[in-house]
Amino acid sequence: MEKNLPFVSLSFVDKAYAKLIIPFLGKLDDGNVFKNIITFLLSLTAIALLLGGIYLAIVGLFGYEGYIKSYITNEGISGGKQFGAIIGLVLGFSISILTAWTLYSILKKRTEQLNEQVYLGLLDFVFNKTLPKLILILGELLFILFIYGGILQIIATMVGSYVYAPLSSYPGLILGLIPGTRMFNELIPNSIYGDYDNIGNSIKIAVMGIASSFVILIVFYIYKEIYSYLLKLITVFIGFLPKFAIPLAIRKRNEN
Repeated sequence: MEKNLPFVSLSFVDKAYAKLIIPFLGKLDDGNVFKNIITFLLSLTAIALLLGGIYLAIVGLFGYEGYIKSYITNEGISGGKQFGAIIGLVLGFSISILTAWTLYSILKKRTEQLNEQVYLGLLDFVFNKTLPKLILILGELLFILFIYGGILQIIATMVGSYVYAPLSSYPGLILGLIPGTRMFNELIPNSIYGDYDNIGNSIKIAVMGIASSFVILIVFYIYKEIYSYLLKLITVFIGFLPKFAIPLAIRKRNEN
């Protein structure tokens, strides 16, 4: 066993050194620590999407501004609207839980795929493997969330009232992290609502939401291709950079 302390040898210190420090340094050298940190953060985000979705679905029901108080027990809303809001609550709650699970499952699977990638260095793992995968993940999550909004808008149109949509803030949060996507924020409705007197507009909003989900998915796949192309250009450019060296000439003088 390798000795740890100078001048003296303590078995428990040497064992701790062999079991903790040496393996840790080995993982740093082969890159497993950096790879594990990245995949752990993504796994943690996946769990947060699931638990956060369930939490929002429950918390959004109650309180002074909760769905029940605002649309079901509110005396200012007619009986027909209240009945429609009850149906919207049952369907909206169920679909929201299903959506939270779907978001979790997508990110979990993508994280597992990333974890299976061979580690060839930190720069390679971050720029060649993680970032392209992250671009696709964001596009896929937004795709599901816009589909979610479109389906709930269809339900709102059918019941002619409000529908419970606790995850409606998710798309704005994700888009806020990505530069150049402000135009998609305008497609996010403030509330999911249907009205029989304006059924044409309600259907239009639902169709636009579902159509936007496919547009967003395509856009993010294009973003991924553009990123990969730019990365190749940068790599080629760096390969053509001149290697600086100081030429040294050693002259040997022969004296007669």
